[in-house]
Amino acid sequence: MKRIITVLVFTLGLLSATAQDANTQKTMLTQVNKMGNAFITKDYSRFADFTYPKVLKNMGGRAKMIEKIKKEVEGLEKDGMTFLSMDYGTPSKIYKVDNTLQCTLVQMIKLKVEGGTLTSNSVLLAISENEGKNWYFLDTAGFNLPTMKTLIPNLSDELEIPGRMDPVFEPDEKKE
Repeated sequence: MKRIITVLVFTLGLLSATAQDANTQKTMLTQVNKMGNAFITKDYSRFADFTYPKVLKNMGGRAKMIEKIKKEVEGLEKDGMTFLSMDYGTPSKIYKVDNTLQCTLVQMIKLKVEGGTLTSNSVLLAISENEGKNWYFLDTAGFNLPTMKTLIPNLSDELEIPGRMDPVFEPDEKKE
């Protein structure tokens, strides 16, 4: 009987943890999609809400980061490029390190360029400092885990951050 109770308690604990992880993951995916939508709709102030604070600081503060993004996007648009969408893959396992939750997920950015569409994939770090209620995101920009640890020393060694991923170009269909 004692063994059955132990197994039940263990199973209920696992189910509770699994449900909690699913809710945490759902919250994170909702927030990363809000971030992507803010970028696509050029709401850079809202986009900055999801930017990892140390990145904001390194870019000279929130206002300077927003201005840099605006100028960069305007320059791309002058060159004939338009952001079409930002989508996200399934998050990795969520790791708890110190007082943070951390995971990675693939970000897929589609750009309309001359003659076709360019899809660029990169890995985002997702970090929560309040048990998954709010998430910050940081594009690893092709950097590996040891390099990312210079910015965020307490990153989990379990996180998988591949190097740079090459973009894929799809030519427009030729009209006959």
